Amino acid sequence: MRATLSAFLLAVCAAHPFAEDPNRPGRITIAAVGDVMLGGSMAAMLAESGADHPFDRTREILAAADIAVGNLEAPFGTRGTPFKKRFTFLVPPRHAPALARAGFDVMALANNHMMDYGPEPLQATLRLLDSLGIAYSGAGMDASAARRPAVVERGGVRAAFLSYSRVHPLQFWAGKRKPGTAPANDAEVAADVRAARRDADLVVVSVHWGAELMTRPKDYQVRLAHAAIDAGADLVLGHHPHVLQGLELYKGKLIAYSLGNFAFGSGSRRCTESIILITGFEGAKLSEIKVVPLCVDNHRVRYQPTPVTGEEGRRILDNLNAISRPLGFELDVTDSIGHRRFD
Repeated sequence: MRATLSAFLLAVCAAHPFAEDPNRPGRITIAAVGDVMLGGSMAAMLAESGADHPFDRTREILAAADIAVGNLEAPFGTRGTPFKKRFTFLVPPRHAPALARAGFDVMALANNHMMDYGPEPLQATLRLLDSLGIAYSGAGMDASAARRPAVVERGGVRAAFLSYSRVHPLQFWAGKRKPGTAPANDAEVAADVRAARRDADLVVVSVHWGAELMTRPKDYQVRLAHAAIDAGADLVLGHHPHVLQGLELYKGKLIAYSLGNFAFGSGSRRCTESIILITGFEGAKLSEIKVVPLCVDNHRVRYQPTPVTGEEGRRILDNLNAISRPLGFELDVTDSIGHRRFD
């Protein structure tokens, strides 16, 4: 298994978009994953194996991209007042450096858990990410900070990352003088995208939206994604359902409505398939899409997202194609990798 996985990882990285000339200005690759939460039912495993354990089988793929981005689903901290809801998460700060070692460059923070324990862990999380050199967007000590893009420059390309939440609790949304997450208000998202567009070559919008375990996007997800692209976004990434939703190409721009779980402390047997989405750009023009199928069934992989090949990999990609076809999109599938190139 280990030898097969190593060969697979080498094949993915070798076929990485623009690998023949990674320093050429104007060319950039982004690897995106879904929900990352180093707590919950994962806590005992981390105590046993360490916080690097969840990322050991994907580190090479994330590191091969110019920028790797994920959704950080819980704050780091040691104290705070839990919000009254079914699930609340607070992750020990000692686990945070594993995100940098995993290869992450940007984290989206706008979701329904970032304020689980109030403003103090949020502030601790922001400070930790700053100390690790990981950019972030979608949460802050007021609405202005939460709506501010994270800007990362690679190979002469300035990429701006915006992050928003469209899910409950609404009490988590930031205000003029209130810490919290950036709400996905249609008009404000469009305004933020237009502002980011003036200072960036590439604009990526992440949104926490939709319904858990639902494999098709709601009408408002489609409307908001299209509006973000109409305003100037080049890539839209979705999360929250914990399962995959389809891909769509709209005006030449890619929308991934849900990337599913990644390294997530859950024992759900309904959240077992995920992907790493790798997009290649020449400036703001999408030139290539690559999809690496993952097994995230924690009963099998023990909280370690694992690239899969053969019949299992093809099944995940075939499922992704099945839920993408109603959106007018389909990947080519070869050697357990989904891909599309654009001239």
